[in-house]
Amino acid sequence: MRHCRILVVFIFVSFFFGNDLVAETQKEAARLGAIVVTAKKADDEYETGDVDTEQTPANYTIIKREQFEGKMEDLAEVIKKEAGVQIRRSGGLGSFSTVSLRGSTSDQVMIYMDGILMNDASGGGVDLSNISLSDVESIEIYKGTTPINFGKASIGGVVNIKTIRSENGLNAGVGAGHGSFNTNDLSGFINYKPGKWDCLISADYLTSDNDYEIENDNGTPLNPHDDKKEKRNNAQFDQYNVLGKFGYDFNRNNRIDLVNQWFSKDQGLPNWSNTSRATLDTKRNISTVKFTANDLGSFHFNTATKFSYLFKNEEYRDVHSDIGLGNQHSRYITTRYGGEFYAEWLTDMNTLILVMDAYHETYEPKDLLSGIDPNSSSRDMPGIGMQDSLVLFEDMLTITPAFRYTYYKDKLKSGVDPYGHLLDSVSQSKGYFNPQIGLKLQPLTWLTFKTNLDRYNRVPSFFELFGDRGFFIGNYDLKAETGVNFDAGFEVNKKIENKLLNNFSANVTYFQSNIDDLITRVYDARGIGKSVNISSASIKGIELWGKIDLFKYFKLIGNATIQDPVNHSKIQGFDGKKLPGQFQKTYMVRAETRYHNWKLFAEYIANKDMYYDTANLLKAENQSNINIGISWLFNQLLLSLEAKNITDERYEDYNGYPMPGASYFVKAKYDF
Repeated sequence: MRHCRILVVFIFVSFFFGNDLVAETQKEAARLGAIVVTAKKADDEYETGDVDTEQTPANYTIIKREQFEGKMEDLAEVIKKEAGVQIRRSGGLGSFSTVSLRGSTSDQVMIYMDGILMNDASGGGVDLSNISLSDVESIEIYKGTTPINFGKASIGGVVNIKTIRSENGLNAGVGAGHGSFNTNDLSGFINYKPGKWDCLISADYLTSDNDYEIENDNGTPLNPHDDKKEKRNNAQFDQYNVLGKFGYDFNRNNRIDLVNQWFSKDQGLPNWSNTSRATLDTKRNISTVKFTANDLGSFHFNTATKFSYLFKNEEYRDVHSDIGLGNQHSRYITTRYGGEFYAEWLTDMNTLILVMDAYHETYEPKDLLSGIDPNSSSRDMPGIGMQDSLVLFEDMLTITPAFRYTYYKDKLKSGVDPYGHLLDSVSQSKGYFNPQIGLKLQPLTWLTFKTNLDRYNRVPSFFELFGDRGFFIGNYDLKAETGVNFDAGFEVNKKIENKLLNNFSANVTYFQSNIDDLITRVYDARGIGKSVNISSASIKGIELWGKIDLFKYFKLIGNATIQDPVNHSKIQGFDGKKLPGQFQKTYMVRAETRYHNWKLFAEYIANKDMYYDTANLLKAENQSNINIGISWLFNQLLLSLEAKNITDERYEDYNGYPMPGASYFVKAKYDF
């Protein structure tokens, strides 16, 4: 902790006094009022603390609400169509879904929602199906290098979800949808901003039986005689979501925001044999208070201070031993308190950013059958980061060095051995320093070059450190994963005055990740699992994306990702194998046409070459899906009709967990 205090003092001294020479040369400019202090760009959606996407050298994708509004989709379905993004899901709409960026694991991707970190210390990756799409205004995907605006980052990158924000006046809307497998969706929102204060309420309800047809091989894949077609059993879910926001503008530069989001989901958990009766109930509440104070002091700082509280209650029932080993009925309670401070200093030559945050998270498991309740474990995570974006040669070159320092202190008391006995508690702590640098060169208005180099760490989760429910053994000796990311590429965005071709955009990026002490799960002859640091890995690949606008009514979009995820294992037989759960080739082509108030689209998505297991003995089938849809906007009424996987192909992202074939959905949305 002594080193941590010294580092913090050094940062503050550098921040407040290290820029004196620069400030001296800018005194005259400051007197003339040339410094922009309240916003970096003319964008009404920008708030202090947001990433300036016009300046960052990081590779990113932004998905606006208009691209998915009025559709029967969830968050996983929306982002899986982007280059470098892969989704694995255990079934249909509402099923367990995780994201991978550029060959990373789901644990290595940080998920933020309105600046609140959604990744738990308990681990396992964020289930995207537990984030309602009806609240989402936009989705930012940062692959590899992560802007310092996000205090916590990892090897894969960040998915940043922004919920809808208040607009001037009175706005309201309602929506309803219905589709295959008795899927129903109801949503509505109201926003009122008459002047200084504003409020917004958004709510939605989504449910589905998910009783699509599957082929059950009865656990004997080599014997086709006992195969039978039947309905998917116990995959139903019901989920509710309510978002409330209140804000008040004290003046032009000072504002307070209060936000609360409540989420509840009850779902069945199917198994291989399609006979499961297990369930999982999830309840989550996130509350935040944010103070924005801009144009402070002689340096004209813009600041945002945020306090948050997260509570999550998960109840898992498998009293008939349909999924796990033995009868189970457990409750898992996660609570997290956090505070964040963001400050930026803007001049005509650079943007200096300071970010500080601190979280305290507790994890409390309860065995509701045996009555043996392990003590709660906890993790403290203070951190600090700085980033400077220096703009040179009349905005042609931007150099962005940055670093993060994060300190982790764990008290692990929740471990249970395979026989149900409590393990000794362990305390451990360590800090990690992660530098990064990015360059952005724009020699022409329509041509941009970007390159980034960065180093990240991922500390082991509680699940990996102390196991889970007796059939997964903890390992207190696990080391943190260390990753070094590199990427380089160029972007073209050319507007063409031509009757045939109106606009052309393209992006080509080479990326590479080298990961040491990769955490891998191994199993013994009894089926008992354990996480160990047995290997390193390298992931190399290339992303391609392009869009052309033809005439005034036609648009063609396509992307491809080709990657080589290789396991460099210390265990004989695994070295040189492909990392499991990663498609080596993914493609997407989408055609859209608009005419008056009508819009028609068709898209083709293909995923190829994936193994389910580390030994590369189980290869997944190559996937190809075709989706089509049509929508009609009449005044404030939007009607949409979609057909997904129209060729009725059947695939499994997870071995033994089939996804739906063809499905159809209709939705209506009306804005007042």
